[in-house]
Amino acid sequence: MEKSATADAAYRRIDLEFLSKDGSDHFDLYYKTRVFGNDKFVKFASSKPEHHDKVMTLLESGEGIDEFYIQEEDLFKYYQHATATLRKLVNDPNCPFEKKAEKVYEVSKNIMKEFFENNATDKVLRASDEVMEMMEECFKDVEVGFYGISKITNKDYYTYTHSVNVGLYCMTYGIKIGLPKTDVRQLGLGGMLHDVGKSKIDIKLLNKNSALTKQEFEAIKDHAPFGEAILREMKCYGAGIIDMAAQHHERYNGGGYPSGLTGDDISYFARVCKVMDVYDALTTRRPYKKAMSAYDTLILMKKQMVEEFDGKVLDNFIQYMGPEV
Repeated sequence: MEKSATADAAYRRIDLEFLSKDGSDHFDLYYKTRVFGNDKFVKFASSKPEHHDKVMTLLESGEGIDEFYIQEEDLFKYYQHATATLRKLVNDPNCPFEKKAEKVYEVSKNIMKEFFENNATDKVLRASDEVMEMMEECFKDVEVGFYGISKITNKDYYTYTHSVNVGLYCMTYGIKIGLPKTDVRQLGLGGMLHDVGKSKIDIKLLNKNSALTKQEFEAIKDHAPFGEAILREMKCYGAGIIDMAAQHHERYNGGGYPSGLTGDDISYFARVCKVMDVYDALTTRRPYKKAMSAYDTLILMKKQMVEEFDGKVLDNFIQYMGPEV
């Protein structure tokens, strides 16, 4: 077997379930072992056709090595295969909604984690487009609602899970108010990408387990213009999605950042994102605070923060949360 370099950062763990069953995976598989106290990555199978049977035997048996890795440079290829496998699952009428939603959420979370924590390329981030489309397809024929979404989302706050959660809430809001399919997908995708600018912020600052100082908060605020710049530079997203990254911290009554916009000067998509962003942030756990209940969060937003939001968007959100709150 061929040993790899020792650098852990050059390898990424993958989900074997998303490997292609037809032998079309164009990347090598590695497993991790310890040699003299150091991690070593050992090639298990190459992308050559003659190694396909070896991989398929492993997948079918469900036995053997539990964790497999690919080289970082092959992430885009892996996510191409993952989304193709995911689409087959989504299109399977015999697969229950819960399993579909769980798998789409998992892939979405991993894509965003790669971008935020491992400096993945923009090409990997683009995989979120197709994943959000599949999520919308999962939800379109099922009366799930916001409460149902809360059952599949991660309850601990990380930038990458928060991003996916906000995307789901934005998408569901669009479905509930009857937006056209294109707008629903754009709203969901914009929600997922609203915090991309945080990829330019020091990870230690993002993960700080205590209150931010004034100087630290000013540094965090830069993520909004950073996000706008990242999405503009990619040259593949429309104004609505870019505005969600740029304006989701603006306040309806003014005083938000980065531009201090008010009222309808704030993009409608960004006004929706503002509500979902705050709701998810308050209802997920942090190391330094407990998660608030959905009921207490909505009371807080309605009673103490109401002027920050588009009142109609907030009222619609509360209405569609339903009796489960």
